[in-house]
Amino acid sequence: MAILEIRELVAGYAERVLIRNLSFLVPTPTFIAIIGHNGSGKSTFLKALTGQIPYKGQVLVQGQPLPTRMGAMARTLSYLPQKNNVAFPILARELVVMGLFRKKRMLEPYGAADYQRVEQVLDQLHISHLSNRTFTDLSGGEQQLVWLAQLMLQETPLALLDEPTQQLDVYHKKRVFDLMASWVQDQQKTVLCITHDLLNLLPLQGYLLNISQPNPQLEKITPETIMAHQQFLENKQVLVR
Repeated sequence: MAILEIRELVAGYAERVLIRNLSFLVPTPTFIAIIGHNGSGKSTFLKALTGQIPYKGQVLVQGQPLPTRMGAMARTLSYLPQKNNVAFPILARELVVMGLFRKKRMLEPYGAADYQRVEQVLDQLHISHLSNRTFTDLSGGEQQLVWLAQLMLQETPLALLDEPTQQLDVYHKKRVFDLMASWVQDQQKTVLCITHDLLNLLPLQGYLLNISQPNPQLEKITPETIMAHQQFLENKQVLVR
């Protein structure tokens, strides 16, 4: 049974179709880097998978249609968009612990064990010092790491991330890519990650999916495929669909 199967997916907006007849199959947990030019449909693809925009075609997770009800979908996939906005003061640890809300009954409070897990995740990301800081006082990169910590607590078979390293320094970019690789190996997650950081993919095992190509297909990550796609993205314009 395939972990994830996309069949003839078509998605976009009223004025423009960005994803057309996309099909691929993921038989086992793996890492997939979604790459392409700006405007090629990378974020649109993840928005379709998360129910934010309608699509045609089929999305199967572990052989079953992707749930449309929010509760069931939340148990199937976790999602980190490019931008998350918080307009009120909240401690970083309180934002992270919300990643466990799917496992709580209505109005059930978070307990000491929950906050212990929060501290473990913050330690993994080397951001324990942010635990009691007000989230809105953090830098953009620090905020991104806090959102990533929240996603880590959700423990879904699919993790979707839209440019999770875009505001991070070189050190934290490497840590995030290493972390995503560990999710696949240690937790048997399937990770779909939109990224422009192709060179950070070099040590990873998994696949590339270049949405800018006329017929995108999964290609194994190797130094040769990374350099070929890097050159493609540097020299080609977005395909007009």
